[in-house]
Parts: sequence; structure tokens; C-alpha cells
Amino acid sequence: MFKLIQKTKPEQYYETKKENFLVGKSKQCEIVIVDPHISDVQAKVGTKNNQYFIKNLGQKPISVNGHETGGQFLNNGDEIALGKTKFLIELSKKGHQPSKETPMEAKTMVLDSPTEETLGPRLVCTTSSGKSRIIPLKMQKLIIGRSNEATLKLIHPSISRKHCVIEKHKYGYIARNISTTNPLYLNDQNITEKRLFSGDQLRLGTFSITFISDEKSDTRQATQKIITKKVRSTRGVWLAAMLIIIFSGYLLYVHAYTPWQVQQKLDTVAGQIEMGDYQPAKDTLMYLLHTNLSPENTQAAKDLLAQITLAITQDKAQNGNIDKAKKYLKAYLAEHGSGKEAEPLWDRLDYYRLTLGEHLESSNEYQTALREYSAIRENSLYFEEAQKAIRRIWLAYQQKNRQQQTVAQMLKEAETHFLARRYLTPVNKNAYAAYQAVLALKPDHARALQRIEQIKTFYREHGEGYFAKGNWSKALSYFERYSIIDPESPDIKEKISTCRQKLVAARKQDRNPGGTVAANKKQNEKREEIQRLLEESGTESSRIMKFLFEEQEGEKKSDTPW
Repeated sequence: MFKLIQKTKPEQYYETKKENFLVGKSKQCEIVIVDPHISDVQAKVGTKNNQYFIKNLGQKPISVNGHETGGQFLNNGDEIALGKTKFLIELSKKGHQPSKETPMEAKTMVLDSPTEETLGPRLVCTTSSGKSRIIPLKMQKLIIGRSNEATLKLIHPSISRKHCVIEKHKYGYIARNISTTNPLYLNDQNITEKRLFSGDQLRLGTFSITFISDEKSDTRQATQKIITKKVRSTRGVWLAAMLIIIFSGYLLYVHAYTPWQVQQKLDTVAGQIEMGDYQPAKDTLMYLLHTNLSPENTQAAKDLLAQITLAITQDKAQNGNIDKAKKYLKAYLAEHGSGKEAEPLWDRLDYYRLTLGEHLESSNEYQTALREYSAIRENSLYFEEAQKAIRRIWLAYQQKNRQQQTVAQMLKEAETHFLARRYLTPVNKNAYAAYQAVLALKPDHARALQRIEQIKTFYREHGEGYFAKGNWSKALSYFERYSIIDPESPDIKEKISTCRQKLVAARKQDRNPGGTVAANKKQNEKREEIQRLLEESGTESSRIMKFLFEEQEGEKKSDTPW
């Protein structure tokens, strides 16, 4: 079953059981959409390799997940714009079609992890119809949203593709909103990021999610009072008594009054943050961080400063100043980016880079867009989307030079490159790009599909061979090339991750053969890493950038986007 659900009116939807059909405003189409901004026959939808594929046949544009497309595969939960109307795609497999009486949120909730009921920290997700499901928190980071990459997948128009994250820190679990369009409520209060305690209730869209934990650290406790030990009176000479009194007063001041005074200031700052008075709160924290604080109070001050920075950048982004929000974040991370409290801000920086990249790409500013995409960290929530965007620009640039070619001409060129093993490089002269150009005109072209599968097999077999030998660098090289063609393969993703972890461990061993490194050397290395991550010259994606966009000597052109 293929279903189009109108995003603003979920009760309005179009559906068909056919595997090939037309969409448009003409009554001859299988799915008729009354919208003056679409063509009579706007698109053809068909199945290929057991997956739906849409091809634009009209003069009006089609966008999938915010990106204009001439033709591409469709996934469950994708957002598609036809004319001025936005729809969500819902796909049901044969033999598993749900009854019409089943509520949508009950039949579209999908989990990647087991759902058996176990003790320990867990989430209880409840739909508006009262259906519940238990999700054990066994992972460091759990993503909730409509995306296929989400661990807890909730398909509903009120849920973002990546709506929020439940993340484990050393002091407990936190909930963080990573959507800029839909809110996240904790105990009926709109939040950006908050610590979770057992019994807390999250609300996103039509879903209610309760956090339950049996661990004592996750139980909300009253603020602890500072208790000072009584100083026993001393007997002896008056001089000794005076010295003891003075010394006791000093200890009381240092170990009781001063921490109490710092705690009072931190409590005041927390109240200012709740009221939105960010600047005076920030000034107080900056002053405290330059005093001799205890480790606990230092961490508390850093946590509050990170909350202020996140709130300020979110305000700037909501006002349309994404570039200013990104610059503000970078200034904070340059000074405070090494702590645990900064991790949500690194994620937010990557999100702004992705958003800016998409805006620049839509304005045909490809070089600047690539700079934003390629600066996104490999361990980021948005790394895979950035890699897809880099591949998309790379492939689109090559296709524009083939617009005047016939299928026969493109196929002949593709075969020439294939036999010469020019599978993915050089730019504009490789087999994969030519076969994709053929498929853009004829999606079911057997020869092109066969050759692409052969290219994938070549990279997979060589990668697995080096992987089995423990040659992580060579294996990674082949697996990354495979992922350019098939970025959604889960086993290849896993092997790429394993290769990178092995290489990182090997580099650490080379730098630290004796097991110890001086503290100042570690600090210098951390500062260098932060500086590298704040650059926007393709540092994180340098390998794929260099591979995809390399030019043969003497062939570099001034109008290329890289």
C-alpha cells in the first residue's frame, strides 16, 4: 500500500495498492491532487528492486525532504512537496496491511532495539490511543523521530525527522530537543535540554514518554544543606585558645561560608536562566570560573554556561540568524569545547552547518555548501546526511554535462570507463556517473543496474578481504567507496565504524607507546583537535572530498564547485 498523508491535515490522504501509477491533477491519474500549482501529470511512481521510485514528469518541481529532485527512491516517512502541498509517505508491506481502525501512531511506531521489559533505566512510550511500549535505555544515545536513522521511530506529522535525543551522562540521563520546528515538553514545560529524573514525563507531538529508573541517582532529591562540624572547645593557655579560634574561623570561612556563597550565586544564576536573563547570568559565571572553585562547583558553573550558550544560539537561530548562531557557538567552543558539557553544543554546531549547507546548495553556492557539509564531525548525528549531500553535489555536477547526450551515447561512455576500471573517478569521466545518467532517463535499464551492482561487488569484496587481514586503512578505503554508491547499507556502515575505531586506537598507541603522556602535551593535543573541528575547510570529510572531487593534472576548471 502506498499512501500520501497531507501534512497539515492528516485525516486527508490518498492511497493505492498499485505498484506503478501516475500522480497529478488530471482525472486520468491514479492519485488525483487538486492543486493548481502541479502539472496534469506531475509524476510517475513505480517499484524497482522492491522499493518505490518517483520520477518527475511535469514542468513543476518536486521536493523530497526539502530537496528538489528529478527522480529518486522513496522511503517510509519521507516528506514530499507537490506544488504548494506537503505530504508524508507511508508504505505498508503486502500481507501486513493494518486495518483502517488502527490509529496511525500505533501502527507506525518502529523500534530498532529489542522491546522486552527489563529492569533499569527505561522509557515508556504511550500513544494518544493508550497503547504503550517499553524501551530499555541500553545505549549511550537514543534518537527519537520520523527518520529511518532514529532508534525510536514515531511517524506522525507532529514529529520531526530527528526530534530529540535521550543521552546518558556520568551524572544521569538528559533529554535534548534537536528539532528547530517542533517543541519538546518536560512535565508540560517547553525545554531545550534538561536532566531526567524517574517519573518525568516527556511530550512530543501526540506521544507521551515517561522516564523510569530504579537507580538512586535518578531519584529527584531536595537540595542538600551544608553541614559543618562543631569545633570542640579547647582548654589551655589563652594564646592557644586564640590561635585555635582564629584557625577554626579560617577553616569555617574557607570550607563552609565560601562554598555556601558560591552555591548561592549558582542558584541565582539558575534562576536568571529560567527567566531568560542570560547576560547577567553569563557575567557571574565568567567571574566565578576565574576564582578558586572546587571541582564540583567548577563543573556546575560550566554546565550552566553551556545552557546559556545553547539558549542564546537557539534564540538567534529562531530569529533567522543561523550564521550568527554558528559564529557564537564557535566562539564558545574555542574556549570551552573540551568538556563533557560542551557535547550538546558540538551537535548543535553540526546542525547549523548542515542547515546552512542546505540553504547554500539550494542557492547553487556549491563551493560554500561543500565547506559546511565537509566540516561536520564523523561522530555527529548529522554526518550521514552531510555525506549524502556531498555525494549529491558531486553526482549532479557530472550530470549537467550529459544533458544533450542520448542513452546510447551515455551507455557507450559508461562501458568504456567500466572496462578501464574508472568506476568513480575522475570527475566527469567515470562509469558510475554515466550509468546513473542512463538510469535518470530509464530507471529500469537492465545493463546500467547490472554494472552498478558489479561495481558495488568489487568494492565490497576487496574491502572485506582487507578487513579479514586487519588492514584497516585499505579496508576503509574500499568500504567508503562502496558507501558512495549505497550509503544505506547497515553492514558496511558498521564495518566503516570498526575500521575508524581501529585506526584511531592505533594512532593513540603510536603517540603514547609507554602508556603515559605529560598533562601539558595532552592539553595541547586537545586544543589542536578543537581548532581543527572549528575549521570549515573539509577537515572531517577530507578523504571523501579528496577522492570524489579530485581533478586530473591539467584539467582543473575555474567553474568547478570544489
